[in-house]
Amino acid sequence: MSINHRRAVLLQLAGAAAAALLPPAVRARTDYPSRLVKLIVPAPPGGSTDVMARAIARAMEGQHNIPVVVENRPGAAGAIGIQAAIIAPPDGYTITLSAADATLIYPMLRKIPPYHHDRDLTPIAQVAYTNFLFVVPGDSPCHSIQEVVEASKRRHMAYSSNGYGSGNHLWMEAFKAHAGATLLHVPYNGAAPAMQALMAGEVDFMITSPASAHTALASGRMRPLAVSSERRLPGFPNVPTLIESGYPGVVMGAWFGVFGPANMPPSIVEKLHTMVTDATQSPEYQKQAEAFMFDTQPVSRTAFAKVISDDTALLKAAIESADLRQEN
Repeated sequence: MSINHRRAVLLQLAGAAAAALLPPAVRARTDYPSRLVKLIVPAPPGGSTDVMARAIARAMEGQHNIPVVVENRPGAAGAIGIQAAIIAPPDGYTITLSAADATLIYPMLRKIPPYHHDRDLTPIAQVAYTNFLFVVPGDSPCHSIQEVVEASKRRHMAYSSNGYGSGNHLWMEAFKAHAGATLLHVPYNGAAPAMQALMAGEVDFMITSPASAHTALASGRMRPLAVSSERRLPGFPNVPTLIESGYPGVVMGAWFGVFGPANMPPSIVEKLHTMVTDATQSPEYQKQAEAFMFDTQPVSRTAFAKVISDDTALLKAAIESADLRQEN
């Protein structure tokens, strides 16, 4: 054995011995990830959140040679899964992929919130984003968002949602308050019944994702009036934004993000951010995201935190304006 080889071996042994003397929490930070990672989905199997989570899990496994197991924990509008992530050890081995409905809206609707996202969760990475389309039936006499608002001041106008306390319910209430519209909320049990009600003429108006509305828009059974993004969407170049329509200040959309418990070591949070972001750029994930018409442009943790903060302010104002808080 050469002198240089012997020196290298001795240095490796010394490093291993030094690492063994470190406290377990410190060792976990230095060799993360070294074992199975659990990714909690606070929704049943088969939905968009579950599909995206499984694509991310497979990409992380392939990219980092570690097992990543998806665990579905549905119930209580996603709160059961979120709470399971909150009480997990903050070591990076239990994380959750969720949307604003479970992360922000569910606790904000309770007079005594079961958890607080800014106190009990650590934002790790945004993995997808979609803006909303404001749509009317194909035969509606309204051809702009302004006409809907003006019509609501003269006659009864109703909008459908995916359910009481759902994201599109809260966002519509935010728009209603901002625009001064008078709209009656008619909740349905999911996106499909809400759109069917619109196309059947049971309601006059709704907001929905481009992916959910795609088939009905293509057939002419629904017509888009505006998009909720800052700029026009590539797939809808002729549809103006709310800003262009005279309603600045309300940019809204639905995001999906990965969170961990509070008090996670910064080094592990940064490592997870990189791992998750890399996974969203994998071919399989991009294929799934394209099917849902999701935007998967990588964003920094700071940018993701700002999206959450901005949404929190708008949603809180909508809840208070419409007096939507429920008893626990």
